[in-house]
Amino acid sequence: MPNFHSNHLKTLTYPCHAGETTFLWEAHSHRGNKLVMASSKGEPLLIRIQSKKEGGFLIKGDKVTRPTQASFLQKVLMDFRDVSEANVTYSNIEPKKFLHVKTSPYLKEIDFFAHDFKVEREIWVEIGFGSGRHLLHQAKKNPHIQFIGLEIHKPSIEQVLKQCELQGIENILVVDYDARLFMEFLPSNVVGRIFVHFPVPWDKKPHRRVFSAAFIEEALRVLHVNGTLELRTDSALYFEFSFMQMMHLSQAEVHVKKNAALEITSKYEDRWLKMEKDIYDVILTNERESEAIDKMGTLFFDEKVDFSKIRKQFKEELLRGDGFFVHFEELFESNDERGLIRISFGANERNEKCYLLIEQGKVSYLPDAILATKSNQLAHSLMKEWFHGICH
Repeated sequence: MPNFHSNHLKTLTYPCHAGETTFLWEAHSHRGNKLVMASSKGEPLLIRIQSKKEGGFLIKGDKVTRPTQASFLQKVLMDFRDVSEANVTYSNIEPKKFLHVKTSPYLKEIDFFAHDFKVEREIWVEIGFGSGRHLLHQAKKNPHIQFIGLEIHKPSIEQVLKQCELQGIENILVVDYDARLFMEFLPSNVVGRIFVHFPVPWDKKPHRRVFSAAFIEEALRVLHVNGTLELRTDSALYFEFSFMQMMHLSQAEVHVKKNAALEITSKYEDRWLKMEKDIYDVILTNERESEAIDKMGTLFFDEKVDFSKIRKQFKEELLRGDGFFVHFEELFESNDERGLIRISFGANERNEKCYLLIEQGKVSYLPDAILATKSNQLAHSLMKEWFHGICH
């Protein structure tokens, strides 16, 4: 992650400006952590400033609001370095590389799919595309197909975006988002193939795997008749687990292959082949047509809250419901009427992380595109009850 270290930072008067960035305000927690709210090209993000035990500061982007394209974050950090007159002792930022920052047309935020995405041709989805070899190969081979690639590893995303531009590949959309959540708001019967190649096995934490009964049901809903969900893995445990999940279906057409050769291999597969490891394929074919679903919206708060009461009563707290939770992790105070609460919430096996921004009695999510999935709606209601219990 882009960052720099400094043994001195000038005290800032907010708001202040440097380059294309505006620094709006800062907030502090009782744990000694500090956040600075910044805005660049209309996009908000938080900078985290950590005091080091040996003295000085570590300055980096906060994980929750970190932009997918590292170039944006690097530019904001460079602007903060300049406006704070930092005495830099270490930096992994390359200034010359990021003088001209632009948004890739192939990278889409999640709210694009919630509000603006139109299905105009068949869709194929790759979950966890890694180096992007398979995704890029399939997109070039099938220019009539709209590809959606999901990945949370930001260097991999940067690599694929760069290759799309260099190779002139225009039928890929890249999303930095949890695939298990993403599946819930794709339209029904529009996807031809879903690829899950070499997912993290999570042998000790199987609840973190992409594959689950709920995931398979959503995959069958979005697939058209004869569309396929395709797992490729080197893990015998993951293969057995996924196969058994499919066998729990009331009706299923499942094909299993071992050590099948593909036209293109990933860097992981190259490694496993050199080690003479077995590769397993499980292919589930959809046999049913699903009902259409309503377009999914986003969540928002319309209640007024009293930040002074929240400040007095806040404590780290974990609230659980039936299959979902809300974890109020840390409170950051900016002034008497403004602050942030870092939270995680959603389904037990997959969750969101964000901040609740409280300003002049109003609450909003940061980032603001929190989709109204079933588990998110339940967690959102629990948050509203929590605010009501404190403020009334």
